[in-house]
Amino acid sequence: MDKAPLKTGVVIYSHSGHSRRVAQKLADALNATIIELNAPEFQGLFGYLSAGFESLRQTCKLANQEFKTLADYDHIILCGPVWTSYPATPLRGLLRSDITLPWSVSLFLTSGGNPPATKAFKTAEADLGRKLIATASLGNKQEGTPEEDRIIDAFLKELASTHDQPKLHAL
Repeated sequence: MDKAPLKTGVVIYSHSGHSRRVAQKLADALNATIIELNAPEFQGLFGYLSAGFESLRQTCKLANQEFKTLADYDHIILCGPVWTSYPATPLRGLLRSDITLPWSVSLFLTSGGNPPATKAFKTAEADLGRKLIATASLGNKQEGTPEEDRIIDAFLKELASTHDQPKLHAL
């Protein structure tokens, strides 16, 4: 008996385009829907400065979103940048919000620094209140290289292996 494919959403916040490119690759590979996070307060030069300040302060407000729940998805992948060693404030705001998420949540981060983003993953799990299903980070210098393909493939394999074990991660 074949399993029905998972309904997957890739929730994206991208300030400079690095995360958007990765999110599109993930969405294409998984036949997933891209869901943009609304974060107008972080646009432009002053928004960029505000983003760094808010990240350091760990203020994780989430602007109003077009969606009220993501529970219609079997799995969501959050995709966005690392800011000051933490997931970008809009991602953290979503994890801390009252927006309902499915049990299965993963995180793929992009970074101007050198991955892995261990501190960012631990912070996201603390914000979410449970373990992430799969994690990966990609340094901007790795974009367009064979290393990028290896990282994305490993992330997709990690996702597949956890979803082949029905609800074990829900215990």
